[in-house]
Amino acid sequence: MINQIDVHDLPQEEVKFIQKIVELVRERINKKQTKVEVKEEVLFNSWPLGVKGKLTRREIYDYL
Repeated sequence: MINQIDVHDLPQEEVKFIQKIVELVRERINKKQTKVEVKEEVLFNSWPLGVKGKLTRREIYDYL
């Protein structure tokens, strides 16, 4: 991987512009990496129906 960019023939203003772009891209990459590392735990709500055991499809949809 190349760690240098050849800007020897560019004006100083353009060099500063390229430097700012590189810094913005690095910040964006760092933000994406921190977002990926943070994972939220998903909590599912329970519904206390008072049913114990297994229900068949016919028992669930019998009222329809």
